[in-house]
Amino acid sequence: KQHLAAGADVNAKNVDGWTPLHEAAFGGRKEIVELLISNGADVNAKGESGRTPLDLATQSKRNLKTADLLRKHGGKTKKEL
Repeated sequence: KQHLAAGADVNAKNVDGWTPLHEAAFGGRKEIVELLISNGADVNAKGESGRTPLDLATQSKRNLKTADLLRKHGGKTKKEL
């Protein structure tokens, strides 16, 4: 929240092409995913390999609520795009 309040770019990519939303989706951090989406994160951002946050969220059954949230906001998998 502090970074967002300071004007951090929610769609900034790391060396692997992952955005903060990729990281949060991969970790099943539903609350963080909600926060990032509400602050303009691109739900279909592609990493270096073309994977989206939804691709990462669906890798683990423990992240199903996070995956559902991404879908609710228009998230798609690499294959769907």
